[in-house]
Amino acid sequence: MKYLKYYAILFMLLITLAPAQTAHAYDFNPEEMAITYGHGTGVNSWLQLDMIQHITPPDFLADYFSEPYLDLGFATNTWKKTGARAYHLSANFMLRSDDMATPAGKVFAEMGFGPHFFSNPGSIDRLATAFEFNSFAGVGLRLSHQWAMILKARHLSNGGFTKGNAGVNLYLLQFNYAFDHKAF
Repeated sequence: MKYLKYYAILFMLLITLAPAQTAHAYDFNPEEMAITYGHGTGVNSWLQLDMIQHITPPDFLADYFSEPYLDLGFATNTWKKTGARAYHLSANFMLRSDDMATPAGKVFAEMGFGPHFFSNPGSIDRLATAFEFNSFAGVGLRLSHQWAMILKARHLSNGGFTKGNAGVNLYLLQFNYAFDHKAF
């Protein structure tokens, strides 16, 4: 529990500093929408809707992050053990690589992390609290200027801050749609 405040401070710093370079730091104008489906450890089904916005990093971070994004998500799932439904909210700082040309087409990678809040934490014995951290990594294929398909692995846990936190691993298929073809 002692490191929780440091993670919270780091997350808030990234969220507040990154958009400060834009004309209106308080605006959230999504450039992409994503729909995700999958399953995982203790999860029968997972369905998520994300709104994704490119953020301009502060000058001192611009050399390190080529494509930072803010990803706000809403998800619902059904737990295998109890059949109970849970609802989720997440906010992730996400990085995406440049496209790499392959025989299969344009491929990219992405990864992210952030806080995750959900209802029904007691419905599964793998998560102990309603506040968890989530991290994910994925490999995507650009289908067109506006569409992409991404295979993702996501992990939810509270980092061992409480007992009974084995965590949940998810395996997901995501489709992204860019409102403006320049977003991809």
